[in-house]
Amino acid sequence: MDRLTAASREIFRFVSEDVRTNMYVLLDGARALVVDPHPSAEVLALLQGSGVAECTVLLTHEHPDHISGLCTLQELRKTRWKTKIICQEACGRAIASTDNCHPALVVAMLAIQDSRNGTDTAEHFRQNYEPRTYAADVTFGERLELDFGCEHFTLVSTPGHTPGSACILWNHAAVFTGDSLLRDMPVLTRLPGGSTKRYREVTLPFLQSLDRNLLVLPGHGPEFRMSDVCHGDAHVEPV
Repeated sequence: MDRLTAASREIFRFVSEDVRTNMYVLLDGARALVVDPHPSAEVLALLQGSGVAECTVLLTHEHPDHISGLCTLQELRKTRWKTKIICQEACGRAIASTDNCHPALVVAMLAIQDSRNGTDTAEHFRQNYEPRTYAADVTFGERLELDFGCEHFTLVSTPGHTPGSACILWNHAAVFTGDSLLRDMPVLTRLPGGSTKRYREVTLPFLQSLDRNLLVLPGHGPEFRMSDVCHGDAHVEPV
């Protein structure tokens, strides 16, 4: 668990063991906001120890490594807390489909990584991932404004990596980008449902419009500033 300061608030980051996906947790009294959940006993201990009664989950996109913790959060909402899932409408359709929630895509990508590194992350993910479907409570088309206590979030559709990808602006001081912007990895648009055309036409102009001092909280890797990636940088342009 990492403790970060973003938008003048403390936020927790948890990194999954296999895919190294970032999950973020913001606490506000008896409420918690979770971005891209994955299974974590440490997260559950934090939520339970903080007396959380309501949990709002924001998804940056529909890939299994970014939704794999929904199962645990939804199971516990019957006895521990109320859970609300919010995502872009294409993401909402995808997480309700068994085709999207199957681990094959992530396993295939990890297998390539394993062949290069001599690791076994693909098998670890396969054994620990539960392919379930989910029903989003709130979906949006192009944009959604959300208040969480004194915090304000703007969820913006950013297609390209997936049809349901979204970036989440936080008090105009930070942004959760999922896999739509990474510092040291190119944005993949060649996966099923991805679109380089949509990324260049919609998402790239949006990213270029953001304040260069904005703190970026990506789906993978450490935080960085928008100024750390140039408009024409290969890490911004899809490959």
